[in-house]
Amino acid sequence: MSNATAIEGVHFLTQSPVRVRILELLYENGELQKRELRDRIDASRVTVRRNVNALEERDLITITGRTCEITAFGEVVVEDVLPALKTVDVLERLRPFVRWFPDDELEFDMRALEDATIITSDSNDPYAPVNRHIEVMENADRFRGLLPAVGLPAMTVAYDCTVEAGYQHEIVISERLAQTVLNRRGYKELLDEMLASGNCNLFVSDREIRFYLGLFEECVQIGVEDDDGTPKALVETDAEEVREWAEQTYDHYLTQAKPFASNE
Repeated sequence: MSNATAIEGVHFLTQSPVRVRILELLYENGELQKRELRDRIDASRVTVRRNVNALEERDLITITGRTCEITAFGEVVVEDVLPALKTVDVLERLRPFVRWFPDDELEFDMRALEDATIITSDSNDPYAPVNRHIEVMENADRFRGLLPAVGLPAMTVAYDCTVEAGYQHEIVISERLAQTVLNRRGYKELLDEMLASGNCNLFVSDREIRFYLGLFEECVQIGVEDDDGTPKALVETDAEEVREWAEQTYDHYLTQAKPFASNE
């Protein structure tokens, strides 16, 4: 099979989600009446009929009277081709994240993010990733994280969480960010009270921190920004493989960091 033929076959499948759904239903059930397919698929009767006929023309299903049945060829497509298409779909969703995440830090299978939530920034909401981070932090009684940068809104929420609500925060930042916090008006005052509360432990890493990593009880967050420091994407997942990587990565930075000294 030539590349052109293969591409044309993939295009046929991806041209209509209804075709994929028909194949999946017939694979799961063996055979179904046309009426049953119409009842199970959220599409018009005409759309279902047109795609059933198209699949039969491709020898992916057979139609006997009113009964539709998947062929051996169709089973191969469901078992081998559709999973690959779903992987491509996952990677496409992750593209804004992957573009800015450092390649040498990516030590887990990207397919583990299949069910992850992806929050991206755009012209209508350029700080959507940051806002989601803040939202989750506000409702978590424990937070551990690597921070490449911090804004005053997030800093204020962290203050409320640790000083007012008594939540536990353990954070590793870079030396560059430590200097920013010490020298920028309003930041140091908040941080001093957070540290004095006993609920916030802050550490400084001599390694550059190139992405945000947040560990919560319910999920892991990974955030990236562009070369100008603008937030671009946030991934949120409860996948065990990603959790293991996140724990190991955080511990690696923490063991090489030193406690923050506000009089530096």
